Amino acid sequence: MVIQIQPSTQTLYEQDYYLWLRTTINQLRTNQFSSVDLDNLIEELEDMGKSQKRTVKSLLIRLFEHLLKLTYWNVERERNQGHWKGEIRTTTQNRVY
Repeated sequence: MVIQIQPSTQTLYEQDYYLWLRTTINQLRTNQFSSVDLDNLIEELEDMGKSQKRTVKSLLIRLFEHLLKLTYWNVERERNQGHWKGEIRTTTQNRVY
């Protein structure tokens, strides 16, 4: 007879991230808050926030770069303004949720 022991949430996080994520979501939805692996959940939320911040910063830099080129780079404007405007449109259409 083989007895199967469920891995602890910490071990689950290290072994199978996707299963840990689904388990954590289920625990939150069913109000099993005492079972939630809070340390790893907090770490994941902080990392997600940092990633979102980096994405927004990158998009803003790209947007400002092309707006400045379009506004001030007179020598290249005629040849490149279509590309720069396209980049501005693409950048403003990228949304971070």
